[in-house]
Amino acid sequence: MNRLTTIISAVVVTVFLAGCMGAAPVKQVAGPDASAAYGNITLPDNKVITNVMLYKVGEVYAPPFKSPPKGHTFNNGNFFFENLQPGKYFLVGFMSGQEAFYFNYTGMEKEEFINKVAIEVQPGAVTYLGSYEVMGIERNFIQSDTFDIKASETPTRNNILDHLQKAAKGTGWDQRFASAMNPQ
Repeated sequence: MNRLTTIISAVVVTVFLAGCMGAAPVKQVAGPDASAAYGNITLPDNKVITNVMLYKVGEVYAPPFKSPPKGHTFNNGNFFFENLQPGKYFLVGFMSGQEAFYFNYTGMEKEEFINKVAIEVQPGAVTYLGSYEVMGIERNFIQSDTFDIKASETPTRNNILDHLQKAAKGTGWDQRFASAMNPQ
């Protein structure tokens, strides 16, 4: 009986602790040159984005030694990356649950890739990466999965920034998101 009580207690504590753990909190603005990048990716069939992958051009990532920027994702498809170093960045892909989807940039020369895909993040800036709608997801066992993605007019920059401003309240990012909504 004592062993059963111990096991039940351990399970209850584990479930409780797992429930307390959520998304990482939004970090404070690291300094005047710290930048943010944001956008939205909407999936069909009410699927939810759980991760967006962003790489800096020219960086080689080899976790655990060097990892790509970690972003914040929300159930409505909004995402943002805080405290980015200035430079050129590009979206690599996204995840929905445990399913990963990677953008296909093969066949592009380096210069063409940088000109068409990479987005410049300026020091201290809040940079819009775009709103995208994903369609036509086909999961394949033998060959690569496929999907189509297109730029979308909704949600707008200001809709996303309004949401992010509330999500980042009190971090300094909220003020930068508000300023990006109302440029001088």
